[in-house]
Amino acid sequence: MPMPMDEPIGVLHVVDCLNVGGTERQMFELVRRLDRRRWRPLIATFKPGGELLPQLRALDIEPMVFPLNGSLTQPNTALQVMRMAWHLRKHNVRVLHAHDFYSNVIGVAAATVARVRSIASRRDLAHWLNPTQRKALTFSLKLSHCVVANASAVGELVSRTESVPASKLRVVPNGIDVTHFDTLAARAPEPPLPAALPGVPRIAMIASMHLPDKGHADLLEAAALLEQRGVRAQYLFVSDGTLRPALERRAHALGLDGVVCFLGRRNDVPAVLTQVDLLVHPSWAEGFPNAVLEGMCAGKPVIATRVGGIPEVLIDGEFGHLVDPRQPAQLAQAIADTLADPTAMRALGRRGRQHVERTYSLERLSATMDAIYSALASNGAPRLPAPGGGSR
Repeated sequence: MPMPMDEPIGVLHVVDCLNVGGTERQMFELVRRLDRRRWRPLIATFKPGGELLPQLRALDIEPMVFPLNGSLTQPNTALQVMRMAWHLRKHNVRVLHAHDFYSNVIGVAAATVARVRSIASRRDLAHWLNPTQRKALTFSLKLSHCVVANASAVGELVSRTESVPASKLRVVPNGIDVTHFDTLAARAPEPPLPAALPGVPRIAMIASMHLPDKGHADLLEAAALLEQRGVRAQYLFVSDGTLRPALERRAHALGLDGVVCFLGRRNDVPAVLTQVDLLVHPSWAEGFPNAVLEGMCAGKPVIATRVGGIPEVLIDGEFGHLVDPRQPAQLAQAIADTLADPTAMRALGRRGRQHVERTYSLERLSATMDAIYSALASNGAPRLPAPGGGSR
């Protein structure tokens, strides 16, 4: 039951930046759906600007910036913690919701100083952290009042390796606004996509190019193998990052000029997905893959790796196919087998879309988080809703 409130209670959402990434989009969609009669959302970030800034301003939210400017070990980090703690008290915030690694470390520390209840988020397997960062994250999870994981695989890892008790761990899968997705999908891609190759299927990969673990290089190797076998396709790589120049060089070395197209960052992913036949997500490590969810929402079959939370979303043989990570030959074979049966491809995509509609609505996500906020904002010891509670 919603708790009575005389005026909206402040909830500060802390996120690293406001670019259009999976974490940032999930945060935005949650904020957009909060009942403003009950909650007063505020945003804090560590980097100014970002594609989501105009959309937040349209919601009458002006983000506060707490610049880190480098390593967490420098004195400025403590300064930003104290600044954030001061803002928590100034704006009468009752709950702080941290959405990623840096916000967990800084936000939970600030909430502790300000005596505000906090939520830490675990959205991946934290495989990319160095030992110092891992210790900082573990300490933040212990300080927090609730830890939200976006997949059961992530929750199990957090429980096992970071000793987070079941009493404060909740698994809350990502959600997607199907109606809004369909509205965006109905528009023409802007800018226009590269010209399609006549009679050749299109395959998309949507993943950041900052770390090698997304598996871009594996898809390039698989594409080269398929070209050698005469299985032609056009590959659209969506997003950007520091690895892009090296990936472009590798594509050229493999003879994939004109076959692989690097599209950079896009704000029209739903529209792009309507123009492709298949989504591939060959990640080596994953929490909850938004790209897989979006591909299924677009009604496209998906080929992905059986790592992290992917098998929770993508049931092998029902909505697409799972392969082992770092196995380009196996990936190539799965792509060839899938493309060989267009009727089966359409059936996979149709079932995936139906599964998204049934299971991953943003209404479920919002209801669950609303219940958690209510528990933390109440007076006395917080009593979190039971796992699964508030999501129906």
